[in-house]
Amino acid sequence: MPGSPLFYFANPHMITSHVAMEALKQRFGLDKPVWVQFTLYLQNLFSWPPNFGVSYLFYPTPVFTVIMQYLPWTLFLVGVSTIITAIIGILVGIVTGSRPGSKVDTTVISVSMILWTMPFFWLGIILLWIFGLTFHLFPIAGAASRGFSAQNPLGLGDLFDVMWHAFLPMMTLVIAAYAGYSLIMRNTMVNELSQDYILMARAKGLSERVILFSHAARNAMLPMITLIGLNLGYVVSGALLVEIVFAYPGVGYLTYRAVLAHDFPLLQGLFFMVSLAVVAANYLADLAYALFDPRIKY
Repeated sequence: MPGSPLFYFANPHMITSHVAMEALKQRFGLDKPVWVQFTLYLQNLFSWPPNFGVSYLFYPTPVFTVIMQYLPWTLFLVGVSTIITAIIGILVGIVTGSRPGSKVDTTVISVSMILWTMPFFWLGIILLWIFGLTFHLFPIAGAASRGFSAQNPLGLGDLFDVMWHAFLPMMTLVIAAYAGYSLIMRNTMVNELSQDYILMARAKGLSERVILFSHAARNAMLPMITLIGLNLGYVVSGALLVEIVFAYPGVGYLTYRAVLAHDFPLLQGLFFMVSLAVVAANYLADLAYALFDPRIKY
């Protein structure tokens, strides 16, 4: 990482002696060779809890503790919105894919293309302006009306409050991401319905409902599994721009604050956890393929 951590931990107006600076170097292992520092980093990384160092922004709180404070909000916001988006996109894709060229298909494709090109942050600003500032129906910032802790846990009323705060950012994610799911599912359904096995199923006298959902939709789900797996992998990183617009205290907003504060240990910890989540989600998506296609073996 650029620069020296000593500039963040040592105030130049208070610590000027060479002895004090050397003591800080020894404390953080900066006086050791680079390969030794990397070995110590790996040892700390694979301990439990992982030791990513101390955050500059939230000093002296460990990086892992800071991430764990913000991660639940992102898992709730992005996780729920991803599930909702996938369900809506798959159902719409099945309906439009079964009627290619119809008015419904043309309308859905047109709307989906407009939504697909719409920036997340711009849509969030519009929803915030209309429903938050103009009609005052939803909060314009934050994730809850009060803080929560082990001594001050969530109650039923607090759950409604959390959902009330999360409605606008969640709707932003659902509206902006829905188009990708519906278009991919629709195109895959059109391709599957033109296959020979669909013609054979109709020749056997199977109903269109069975053909549509039990045969075509099941095979069309394979590309969707990959898309859902990728999006769930990025759940840990949060929706950076959306969380910034709504000042939602998730991992994306934390990343933004860490960048502004040049909090390199916190950024390293965030990037590592995001990378790990993406790899794990892709691996689970590969395993899920066998549930929809028996020809695929683990």
